[in-house]
Amino acid sequence: MFVVTSNQMYQAECNAVKRGFTFPQLMENAGQACAAVIKKHFCISKQNPRNVLILCGKGKNGGDGFVIARKMWEYGCDVTVLLACGEPKAQDSIEMFSLVEAAGINVVRYDNNLTLLKPYFENADIIVEAIFGTGFTGTLNHSLSVLAQAANASKARIVSIDVPAGADCDSATVQGTVFKADMTIAISAYKPIHIMKPCCKHCGRIVVADIGITDDDFRKIDSVACFTLNAQDIKKMLPKRKPVSNKGTYGHALCVCGSMRMTGAAYLAVSGALRCGAGLVTAAFPQSAYAAIAPKFTEPLLLPLESNFEGTFAFNAMAGVMEASNRATAVLLGCGIGFNKDTVRMVTNLVKELKKPTIIDADGINGLTTNIDILKEAQAPIILTPHPGEMSRLCGKPVPEIIANPIGIAHSFAKEYGVTVVLKTANTVVCDGKQIYVNSTGNAGLARGGSGDLLSGMAVSFLAQGMTPFDAAVCAVYLHGLCADAVAEKTSMRGMLPSDVLNYLPELFSKFE
Repeated sequence: MFVVTSNQMYQAECNAVKRGFTFPQLMENAGQACAAVIKKHFCISKQNPRNVLILCGKGKNGGDGFVIARKMWEYGCDVTVLLACGEPKAQDSIEMFSLVEAAGINVVRYDNNLTLLKPYFENADIIVEAIFGTGFTGTLNHSLSVLAQAANASKARIVSIDVPAGADCDSATVQGTVFKADMTIAISAYKPIHIMKPCCKHCGRIVVADIGITDDDFRKIDSVACFTLNAQDIKKMLPKRKPVSNKGTYGHALCVCGSMRMTGAAYLAVSGALRCGAGLVTAAFPQSAYAAIAPKFTEPLLLPLESNFEGTFAFNAMAGVMEASNRATAVLLGCGIGFNKDTVRMVTNLVKELKKPTIIDADGINGLTTNIDILKEAQAPIILTPHPGEMSRLCGKPVPEIIANPIGIAHSFAKEYGVTVVLKTANTVVCDGKQIYVNSTGNAGLARGGSGDLLSGMAVSFLAQGMTPFDAAVCAVYLHGLCADAVAEKTSMRGMLPSDVLNYLPELFSKFE
């Protein structure tokens, strides 16, 4: 499902018009589709009518509201249209309003006196909010804030059309009072506010209404549109287990991870690779950490390599990594390897020399910051998995700017350096410079050390099994978050550990086979 900005949505509508639609027809389609969703969700019929209050703005979102009013009236509902901002101004909306008046539907006008309108809010079973849609920025004025507070305090269920009034569609922010929707009906596609945390909570349940705009209409817009996926989409992407197969069928992941101080990073990364289906996994770690790391493993191949006095890989360990990489189908580099002269030299040289698809995480990313342009010399596809702090070191931008614009930051970096970026935020973004995926799974229980190591191990497993870098990253990010959501429901976000998520993976995969 596409995730588009207000401008991208308008461009898609224009593309649909070029195919033969008219804007009034799209408005009629939008209103009818929204009304059908409301009817189904609230089990409305002639025998089960509802009292419906529809708050309409003066623009095109209000026009959608007028169509909804007409359809709800046809369904047998007791409908009242409240003009929240005065008379409609958009020509399409004026036409739709005239049909409302011709049908004899009750229309009231808001004159900043809520007292006279109080009975409508008290009697409403459903409040449909169609005031601004995607066109709103800033804060609601006082009179609309009063309306929002009255709606939020009522017993009615609130349905917002496209975007709850008071929420900024594109920046996915709320600066003041907002209509707190029980359901938001997204027109044709998701908007950033529908999925970006934390403000997506104001949208309630999201339902997408099809109004005749096609995927091709979105693909023809002049900028890259984001998309998100659901469980069924991911299920189709995952490598299938073949009835006749062996360990060689499912790839060989080489995980170059761990050190004396960070043995858990190696355990979580390697175990994540195993649990996600790689046929073989090799755990390469410093010799000095053998006693701490080796006893944790029974399934992977073990490859202890030369270590230095700090308990991390010595630079000379690079030779062993290169030799092992010849037998692998994908490589993970960086989880818990430490940051010093040896590891920096090893990382930068491996980036130039490795010929297998490679994921670089954690201290591997930190090692790159000393010579970021080395990425342009890579011989194999590279996936980087930074959190905002690591992304800041990579691109030189402050963390608040990265958190405020993760999609733009990830896209520009991926495009400049020819890599796939997995920018880990509340909504993790995966971008290869051509495609942008925004993740919707996961929760704050993942905000602890080790979660990223597990994610990288999952991604290298899918990469080793033959998935493209972008698809491997997308599947890992989605499933990592989905698994964490399931664990949080069973236990808690506060108490869950990355190892809990790891241990739940087999049960989660039972729903994908």
